[in-house]
Amino acid sequence: MTPVYHLPPEQRRAHEFVAQFNADEQLWRNLESKRRLRRRLYPRMSAKLRKQLDLLEFAAARPPRDCVGRFSSL
Repeated sequence: MTPVYHLPPEQRRAHEFVAQFNADEQLWRNLESKRRLRRRLYPRMSAKLRKQLDLLEFAAARPPRDCVGRFSSL
C-alpha cells in the first residue's frame, strides 16, 4: 500500500483502513464467480458450510497484511 504523505498524520491511519477495506471488497467481488459455481455444483450444501468455505477461500486469497512500522509502546 502506498503511504500518503500529503495527509495529516492523524488521517493517514484512517486512509490505510479505507484502502485495505476497498482492496478486500474488490477481492470478495472477484471471488463471486467461484461462489456461484460452488452453489450450482453443490445445491444441497448447507448455508453455514457455504459461508465457511467462502470465508476460508477469501482468507487464503487475501495477501498478508503489511505490519512494518506499526509499533506502540507498552
